[in-house]
Amino acid sequence: MPVVGVHSWRQADTAAMARHFSQAGTPIWMPQIDWGGASAGFVESEFPIYPFLVSRLYNLMGVQEWLGRGLSVLFSALTIWLVMRLGRRWFTLQVGWWAGMAFALAPLGVYYGRTFQAEALLVLCAAGSLEAHSIFVEQRKAWALSLSWICFTGAALIKVIPLLWLGLPLLLVQLTPSPRAKAESPEQMLRRLLRLTLNPWFWVYVSTALAVTSAWYVHAYQLGEASGLTFGFWGEDSDRSNIGLALNLSSWVNLAIRTGLRALVVTGVPLLMIGTMRCWRFGGGRIALGGAVGMLICTVATMRSSTVHEYYQFPFLLFSSPLVGLGWQTLQYKQRRWTIQMLLSITLITSLSILSFDYWAVETRRLSTWMPLAESIRKEIPVNARVVCVTDSDPTLLNLARRQGWIIPSRELTIDQLKKLKDDGASYLTGSLNWRNTYTPMQEAESNRIRKLIQTDNTSFIDNKEKTYLIPIKTLIP
Repeated sequence: MPVVGVHSWRQADTAAMARHFSQAGTPIWMPQIDWGGASAGFVESEFPIYPFLVSRLYNLMGVQEWLGRGLSVLFSALTIWLVMRLGRRWFTLQVGWWAGMAFALAPLGVYYGRTFQAEALLVLCAAGSLEAHSIFVEQRKAWALSLSWICFTGAALIKVIPLLWLGLPLLLVQLTPSPRAKAESPEQMLRRLLRLTLNPWFWVYVSTALAVTSAWYVHAYQLGEASGLTFGFWGEDSDRSNIGLALNLSSWVNLAIRTGLRALVVTGVPLLMIGTMRCWRFGGGRIALGGAVGMLICTVATMRSSTVHEYYQFPFLLFSSPLVGLGWQTLQYKQRRWTIQMLLSITLITSLSILSFDYWAVETRRLSTWMPLAESIRKEIPVNARVVCVTDSDPTLLNLARRQGWIIPSRELTIDQLKKLKDDGASYLTGSLNWRNTYTPMQEAESNRIRKLIQTDNTSFIDNKEKTYLIPIKTLIP
């Protein structure tokens, strides 16, 4: 499946990085995207370990998007296994099995566990860090502590915010020597915390993870300053936090509905409540709740991004799944077998319905809209030609076409702008009169304006239904 559908614009940048790592042979510290105009496209980004790994597969088998998706699926399968281990470690063997089931059936986990982006690797790193650190606390193995640090630092490099939502439960793992036993009192936990702060290895773990993460983002900032290309991590372009949204009740209601449907599949909501009420008296339960609290704090801190980008809720499954598993176990003890089977069937049907209508159907529709145009670009335009895509800030079409160039909003498309872009090296203009980007319809007035601007004697649509076009700029500006 090519990179289209829900959040395709995010996946497109990741896929572009992988393609450039493979074709240009650039090192991992020099990520490139497609929308850099006439430049090479070096961009300020998170640490691009995922696209770099995909590029190694490209070197062996060629540029094929299924390789990236397959790698995500592998990471997700390993995460399910680790979630089962965490559920077993924190509660019981049966809870671990149900926790893995809850993670595997969640539409949010299924979809973002196969997308062309680093989220599946991020969640795997988080689960790996929790499991490895648990082994270290129990067995004092140096390799386990090292693996915990590698996974924790890797998660922070991929996304930054795991420093909080993963750091908090990791701290609780360190302070909880017996997760299945009755939770210790706050006074006992405080004494353990004070002793931990006197341990030099604690500070080595924390400071080196922060140092490595900071070093990358300083480098990424310098790369963005040099190229002028960034995903907007810092400064005025950053849109991750918003106090108004954090205080807006409707924002929280929308997040709750989305989480209830796509992360908990509706049936998981009461099970999560049951598990939460039962887990507090166990040390492992407090670790899971610590992760959930960390996710809540990060949601407040990144409220705008969290409301727009639903994959920000993906890591929540790490902590909610064991609690849902505890709810399943409790229900199983109190209900007849046929009741459990019926509830599980309802969960499966609901999950498949959400995936079909909210995700897979969207991919199918957008594939039929944009892939014919992308294939025409691949066939008719030289690889080194620069393309102007009238798709707002959405790079999906450029990635589908496997070309570089500019992405501009339709409102900025004028003859004067085309002249400037032509002087900068642009050769072709492409887009659709029906779509403002790959997922938002264009208003009729704007569509008519663009139609008049591109109309020539030789103008024809690639797809008459979708009104997609591919025009040499020299025919519009001799």
